[in-house]
Amino acid sequence: MSEEFSLEIKEREYFEEGIFRVLDKLHSDSAKFITSTKRQHFHIHEVRTNIKKIRGLLRLLRHEIGEDSYNEMNGYYRDLALEVAPLRDDTSQIELLQELNLKLHNTTITKELDKIISQHRQNRKTAFDHFKETGHAEDIKQIILGLQQMIHSLSFTGDPEFFILKSLQHVYKSARGAFETTEFLNDKEIYHYWRKQVKYLTYHLMLLNQAWPNSIRAYVSDLSLLGSTLGKLHDLDLFHEAVKSKDVSIADKDSRKKLMQYLNNRRFVLRKRVRALGEQCFVESSEAFALRIFNNWENSVMHKKHQKLSSGRKSKNDIQCNCDGN
Repeated sequence: MSEEFSLEIKEREYFEEGIFRVLDKLHSDSAKFITSTKRQHFHIHEVRTNIKKIRGLLRLLRHEIGEDSYNEMNGYYRDLALEVAPLRDDTSQIELLQELNLKLHNTTITKELDKIISQHRQNRKTAFDHFKETGHAEDIKQIILGLQQMIHSLSFTGDPEFFILKSLQHVYKSARGAFETTEFLNDKEIYHYWRKQVKYLTYHLMLLNQAWPNSIRAYVSDLSLLGSTLGKLHDLDLFHEAVKSKDVSIADKDSRKKLMQYLNNRRFVLRKRVRALGEQCFVESSEAFALRIFNNWENSVMHKKHQKLSSGRKSKNDIQCNCDGN
């Protein structure tokens, strides 16, 4: 995605127009990236991130578009995410293992991990070759462009009273609930669910980034750090489980023991870190959080500018899909 693009509504852009502009950009970039033959693992990561952002925006609009439309569209993007996920999994593990090699400083373990990295690289190459040769990449591109057309049929205004006081509060409540659950249930699936809700909350706040004072922008930065740290924990949990179940083979027993000790210690440290960040990010009730955000919105310069725009806003029929069929 180009550096100029940001997931936010512009000051002199009313909500429906801004949201569709952002959605169009996420779709068109994904359609371009999915068939790219260069830096494939990077572009697949971008596609997956874009799909998460689209699903996040759908959650933001769910109280305006209705549960039936939300569930239908979210289902399409969930299935799409599952289609491309396997193409990213090997890269995630390669990046994790390369980081472990730098930190462990153990020649024997490094040799073992290098073998696993080589296998992941071969698996990744095979998967990408198959993805291209079978025409699946082009199929998914057409699905993305079709969904882009379909999403323009949704009816909404992007009213902040809906997406701050209802949708934003709903996502915050889900994220806070997952955080509280980690206190008594130390399960990797709970952490993974928490990460997804944190990501959605981050995307929602980023949409009105220009309206926020520095305090909320700092909060968004903290959320981003929490999300990325939860991502590192997720990748580490997956590798730990693979070593523990012997799906990943470490031939030297002493090396395997030392590696498991390191993984357990590292997971403990990361869980302490996300716990501290969670306490920092989710101190308020969902009701108090939503009201605080909404009050900041009502007092913002951006809100006043949007009030002036409302009298001359375009109708739904005036907003065209900026879809790239090439």
